[in-house]
Amino acid sequence: MEKQQVSYWELEGTYQEIGKQMAKQPEKNHIYIPAPEKFGGKEMEEAFQLYDRYCPGIREELEGYAQEAGIAVRDIAYTWMTYLVPGCSGLILTGKKTDDGHTKIARNYEFTLEDEDLKLYRTAPAGKYAHISGSIVGFGRTEGINEKGLAVSMTSCGFPVSNLPGMRAPVLKGLQFWAVIRSLLENCGDAKEALEKVMEMPIAYNINLFLADCSGTGILFETMNGEKAYTSIGPEDEKQYLCGTNHIVIEKLVSREPAAMENSIVRRDRLTAFAEEENRIRESGLRELLLKKYPEGMRANYYAEGFGTIKSVILDTAEKRYSICWLGQEKNGWTDYFVPEKRGDYAEEKDMEIEKADPQFFAIRPLM
Repeated sequence: MEKQQVSYWELEGTYQEIGKQMAKQPEKNHIYIPAPEKFGGKEMEEAFQLYDRYCPGIREELEGYAQEAGIAVRDIAYTWMTYLVPGCSGLILTGKKTDDGHTKIARNYEFTLEDEDLKLYRTAPAGKYAHISGSIVGFGRTEGINEKGLAVSMTSCGFPVSNLPGMRAPVLKGLQFWAVIRSLLENCGDAKEALEKVMEMPIAYNINLFLADCSGTGILFETMNGEKAYTSIGPEDEKQYLCGTNHIVIEKLVSREPAAMENSIVRRDRLTAFAEEENRIRESGLRELLLKKYPEGMRANYYAEGFGTIKSVILDTAEKRYSICWLGQEKNGWTDYFVPEKRGDYAEEKDMEIEKADPQFFAIRPLM
């Protein structure tokens, strides 16, 4: 076992004030990354025009951070990496499928530790919805739940898209997933409103986006190279769950990338079997599934290969609750955060386990 430090922070005020608060935090290595030469003044202005329209307030937050930290806005990683990763699993269960009647999203998030913040934020921008969420490159969000009970999560759909070397290059100008998720949490009150917003957003990342709210509505939205599709469930539907891992699941888009990694197919099959096993699923069973080691569960310890469990999360739309087990280790325990509740900033150490992956884990299988 090794140790990793994780932390929780509370941010509140105008976006500029929030940016200045972030600049006073330690461990800025994931935030300050000088921009490449190709990201010049023209590209930055295009990026800010996009952010101002679809992620209002983020420009002021970046400027507040830069002012307090004494760096150029251009050299904040979010500024140039968002204008256009990880492997994850996601499951939406409506209230008719859970023993407590609460609609929930469950997800595991796998990636490499070198590129992770290992932070949670309770963010309450003035005039926007407060939310608790995981962070990436400081200003971005990986999943979360807001004060209205809207839960948002994601998985990569196919090979991750990025403007970093070694990733799939974007085919259109648009947003990274972490900007999309934060915008939805701050500006949307329910899943249908969030769907309307993503349908109009230019999204460069290929994403499986999970949306749920306390009305019992669940939506799985997919985009592949700019083409979009979605499927939804509600209280009156026969099916009361949706799930996805790291490949296309909506039939309309399958021909766009008709293959997937072995582990992605196995994990989705396991999620489907789990959802079909019982009429009413207990959260204790859901937590057990997330922490159980692959292939029986969702946890993986392959950090060196870029596929180690960073966090296991359950978002409860009725309680407005964000529950997390860091690094997929049962001994780290689960911590519950509630959007209306402030608890103060803190940091702590958590255990992690590292293993080497079998090459078959990453083998490619056809979907069609």
